[in-house]
Amino acid sequence: MRNCVGFDIGDHAMHIAVARNGTVTEGISERLPEDLVKNGTITSMAAMTDFLKEIRKKNKLHVRPAGIVLPASLCYCRRFSIAAMTRDQLMFNLPYGFQDFITDDKSNYFFDCAVLDAVRYGDGKPPEFDVVAAAVRKEVVQDYTELFARSGFRLKTVIPEELAYANLLRHSKVEPHRHGVIDIGHNTVKLFLFAGSQFESVRVMDYGCNALDEVIAEHFGVDSYYIAATYRENNFNGANDLEGCRTIYRSMAIEILKAVNFYRFNGGGTLEHLHCCGGGAKNEALMETLRSTLPIKLTDMSEFFGKPKEGLDVPVVAAAAGVTMQ
Repeated sequence: MRNCVGFDIGDHAMHIAVARNGTVTEGISERLPEDLVKNGTITSMAAMTDFLKEIRKKNKLHVRPAGIVLPASLCYCRRFSIAAMTRDQLMFNLPYGFQDFITDDKSNYFFDCAVLDAVRYGDGKPPEFDVVAAAVRKEVVQDYTELFARSGFRLKTVIPEELAYANLLRHSKVEPHRHGVIDIGHNTVKLFLFAGSQFESVRVMDYGCNALDEVIAEHFGVDSYYIAATYRENNFNGANDLEGCRTIYRSMAIEILKAVNFYRFNGGGTLEHLHCCGGGAKNEALMETLRSTLPIKLTDMSEFFGKPKEGLDVPVVAAAAGVTMQ
């Protein structure tokens, strides 16, 4: 979409990318009220409507078409092979690719997919398609459509995180190579693995910057959601250098290293480098630990954006930017 506002709503903050004439020109990050979002689910649509209206007015967001990145808790995304068939046949059979994930009536879901590779032949096997597919409950799409309509936007696109980053890679037109994206969020750290712009797999670690905030809150005797998070973001009084934080940095680095090794040992190949994004990517003490632990070059997100507009906080709004390119 040439003119679009992309939203990435986490448990702690909302990240927004504004695209005009096909180019992301503005990035916005706003901390969410406490408990407004839990595990990717909005707890009060009325409160979120008020919040979105306030953000729209505050930032003068006059572009109405919108897209949103859905978290894994609300959207299934997987890559698999399926027998070669027509588009209609593929859409009919697509729900069976999620039978290990979806246990209720498949008619409650929207399904979509993209064929990554052409038909393959060999070893006397029938031809197959290599597809990446997504499934989301219809009521989730309806809820978000109504939420954005009440807030002054028009929801046009709903995609999973994996495809948001794939969109960035596809539009960057970089030479194909194997690389990973480390998304250091509030509740999780996720490692997305790509071959060129094609999504391959994701690994999730069940703790993120919230674990750091707990350490900082205990040390300074402050609230963990607002004040401790602010201390972390600004490294107030060396908050990010606390030994408890450094222990968490090392744990994150080791878990990422395990995921990288698992990928390589299972035939994924060698990653050329890793990109960091999310709020944790601005924590230099954490970045130093990752650089010293991981045997792969750690770099920024510039490869995804080419020459980003000056002042654009690329690591934080990366996923939101990806949805504007759908």
